[in-house]
Amino acid sequence: MTQKPTAPQIFPTGPLAGLRVIEAAGYLAGPLCAQTLATLGAEVIKIEPPAGDAYRNVGHAVGGTGVMWTNANTGKKSVVLDLKTPEDLARLKTLIAGADVFIETWRPRVSAALGLGFNETSKLNPRLVQLSLTGYGPDGPLSAEPAYDAIIQGLVGLLDYEADGGKPRATNHFIADKVSAIYATQIILAAILQRERTGQGVHVETSMLDMIASYAFTDTLHNRTYLDDTADQTILPQPVVATSDGHIVLSPVTGKQLGRTLEAVGHPEWKDELKAIKGRRAMTEAFFAWIAEPISKKPSAHWLAAFRELDVPAGPILRPEAMLENPQLSHNRFFAELDSPAGRLRATRYPARFNGTLLAPRVAAPALGSDTAEVLASMESDEG
Repeated sequence: MTQKPTAPQIFPTGPLAGLRVIEAAGYLAGPLCAQTLATLGAEVIKIEPPAGDAYRNVGHAVGGTGVMWTNANTGKKSVVLDLKTPEDLARLKTLIAGADVFIETWRPRVSAALGLGFNETSKLNPRLVQLSLTGYGPDGPLSAEPAYDAIIQGLVGLLDYEADGGKPRATNHFIADKVSAIYATQIILAAILQRERTGQGVHVETSMLDMIASYAFTDTLHNRTYLDDTADQTILPQPVVATSDGHIVLSPVTGKQLGRTLEAVGHPEWKDELKAIKGRRAMTEAFFAWIAEPISKKPSAHWLAAFRELDVPAGPILRPEAMLENPQLSHNRFFAELDSPAGRLRATRYPARFNGTLLAPRVAAPALGSDTAEVLASMESDEG
């Protein structure tokens, strides 16, 4: 009898335990980066204005707070400071002086105007890692412009690349913000390593435009990678194929997989015709055009079983909610549950194991200012 595998225990600490992060960021990219650091074990103190992070009020809400904000701020502490007052600005500077990382997403020159540019903060804390995340960069022709997810997608060509029937379209999720958060986390960890090696603080400046251009370049500009290449843009055919009762994703890549697909649809004789077509693009387009009609005659379940039997890469197209019942994610213990004032909620763990250890958020996203008194009292105690 095969024993059911036991998933590792979720531990409350992680590799960044002992690291203190001060976050002065709104909306999604900066906060999601800081949340990742929190899940990895860092103490993250989120600085909010008296009215709160504006993103608290965006989108679907439960208990008066936007759920997307909740999802991007688990594991943090909330401290309310009015940076328009000298007293609270001084308190923030004191917090920065005792921190390892300072994340700010203000527009260019705002940090300097507050006396929180790296020239000033590095005097408060010579070992500080400061991340300045802007929309377009600290200077330049677009630096003062507002930056939002779909605008960034448009600037780097993603809206055009995703065009449907010639009509540009944005993704239905905030890909620019979320990818920027991943890059920003990587940047901070690299800066921490540099600090540990040199003993000196690091100021890292990045922008959503730079990060998303980097993300997009690999495939969307493959026809401009070489300076003398003037080939037209080529986009592979959609791997979504209609069945008699829905759609499936079909992704054969190797010649063997293409041949087995043709066998599955009952037309092995098409193999020789396919081989005779010159050019990978033309071959792929012909392949999907040929298999469309026979696949449309039978249901998705039939084809998924047939392709699995022949080791052809294929999969179902499920609604987002299906992720909650995915047997592999369940086995991987991907979701954690946390208590919050608005009710029990789900959170995702960090998507990696450290020596078999799983890391999940320790607490739900904080209520506005819920940790102000505790953090400030601790700060004053340290000063004393």
